[in-house]
Amino acid sequence: MTTLSLMLAPTHHQTQPVPIVNRLWTLVACLMLTAALTSVAALLDDRMLGHFGVWMKPLKFQLALAVQTATIAWALTQLDPDVRQRAMPRGVWLLWLAVVLFEAGYITLQGGRGVPSHFNRNTPLEQALGTVMAGGATVLVSVTVWVGSWALVQARRLQWPPLMLAIGLGFVLGGLLAGYSGGAMGPRGYWPQPLVEPVQWMPLTGWVLSQTDLRMAHFVALHQMQFLPAVALGAAAVGLRAGATRWLLLALAIAAPFVVIALMGLV
Repeated sequence: MTTLSLMLAPTHHQTQPVPIVNRLWTLVACLMLTAALTSVAALLDDRMLGHFGVWMKPLKFQLALAVQTATIAWALTQLDPDVRQRAMPRGVWLLWLAVVLFEAGYITLQGGRGVPSHFNRNTPLEQALGTVMAGGATVLVSVTVWVGSWALVQARRLQWPPLMLAIGLGFVLGGLLAGYSGGAMGPRGYWPQPLVEPVQWMPLTGWVLSQTDLRMAHFVALHQMQFLPAVALGAAAVGLRAGATRWLLLALAIAAPFVVIALMGLV
C-alpha cells in the first residue's frame, strides 16, 4: 500500500457508526439543501443590497458553515474514540448546532428582508442580534481550536504522523487566526479605510481588490483547517517522506500568520 492509502485507510474504529459524526453530516446536508434553495431564490429575486444580490451573503455563509462543519466531521473520524469523545462531547455538539443554526438563520432572514446582517445598527434589536452573532462566531472558532488541540494530543501520542499533525495545526492555527482577523472587523468593518472610487470588486466573493479588505485575510486564516491537511495528503500522494512533510507543515504554519497580517494591511 502507498503512504497515502495507509493514511486514508479506515481503522476498525473508524468504520463503526459514530453518532456525533453522523449528526454533523446531517447538519451539513441541511445547510447544503438550504444553500440550494437560496440559489434558486437568488435566480428569481433581483433585489440588490449594495453591489450584490440580497441572497449572496446568505448563500456564502450557508456554504461556509457547511464546509467548516464537514471538515470537523471528517477530522473526528481520524481520531481514536476516546480522543473523539473529548474533542466533541454532547455539550460542544449542541453548542455548535445552536450557533450554526442561529448564524445561518439570521443572515438568511436579513437577506430575505433586504437589509444587512453584519454591522447593522439601525435598530436596537438588530444591534443586539449582531452582538449575538459576533459571539457565535467566537464559539465557532473556539470549537475549531478545541478539536484541533485534541488532534495534537493524539498526534503526540502517535509520534506526530503528518496528517494528524496537519489537522491539529490547521484547526488550532485556523481558529486563532480567524478569531484575530474576525475580531479586527468588529470596530472597523470590512474595510479599514473608506472605499475610494473606482472600487474593484472580485466576482462571486464580493471582496474589494483595490484596497484592503479584511475578509480576504479572514478567509485565508480560517481555511488553514483545510489547507494544511490537504498539503499532508498531497505530500503523501507524491511520496514525500514523513519527516520532510512535518517540516513542510511547520514552515507553512509559521508563514500563515505573516500572510494573514499582510492581507490585513498591517505591514
